[in-house]
Amino acid sequence: MHKFPKLLLLFGSFILAYALYHAGLFDGMAKAFNGHGYVSVFLGGILFSFGFTAAFGIAIFAEVALQVHPLLAALLGGFGAFLSDLLIFQVIRFSIFHDELHRLKSTRLFLWFSERLHSESVPEHLRRIFLWSFAGLVIASPLPDEFGVSLIGGISSLKTREFSLLCFLLNSVGIFVVFLLVRAAS
Repeated sequence: MHKFPKLLLLFGSFILAYALYHAGLFDGMAKAFNGHGYVSVFLGGILFSFGFTAAFGIAIFAEVALQVHPLLAALLGGFGAFLSDLLIFQVIRFSIFHDELHRLKSTRLFLWFSERLHSESVPEHLRRIFLWSFAGLVIASPLPDEFGVSLIGGISSLKTREFSLLCFLLNSVGIFVVFLLVRAAS
C-alpha cells in the first residue's frame, strides 16, 4: 500500500471524519450558522467533491439532514459540489491524485480489467457506456471526483456547459442519496 500513499490518506480521512462526527465535532454545525442548515449544506457540497474532504462534507450533511428538506439540500449541495468540480475540470492536470492514477493503471487488476474491456468482443458503444457510467458513479459518490473528471476528460470532448450540467446533476443525486440514507438511519 506504500505505492499509493494518497489513496491511503484518503481512506484515513474517511476514518477521521467518522470518528470526529461520532465524537460530536459537527453537533453544532447548523447553530454555528445561526440555524441556517442550508449554508452548511452548501459548504458540505463544496467539500463533497474533493477526495480528502468528501467525508467531512458527508458528516456535515449527516448533522443537518433532519433540519433541511432533502431535495432542496441536495440541489444546494450539488451546486457547491459543481463549483468544486468546475475547479477540478479547469485544473485537472494538476490533480494531486494524478501520479497515483497512473500507478494504479499499471496494477495487475486494472490491466486485467482493461484488457477485457478493450477486447474485440466488447463493442465500442458498450465500452463508452461503461466508462460514462463508471465516471458518473464516481462523481455522484464521495469518491474523489478527480477520478471521474479524469475519465470524462479522457473519453469525450465535453464543453464546459455540458460538463457543468452533468456534474451538478450527478452530485445532486449523490447528495440526495446521502440525505435519504441518513434520514432512514435516524
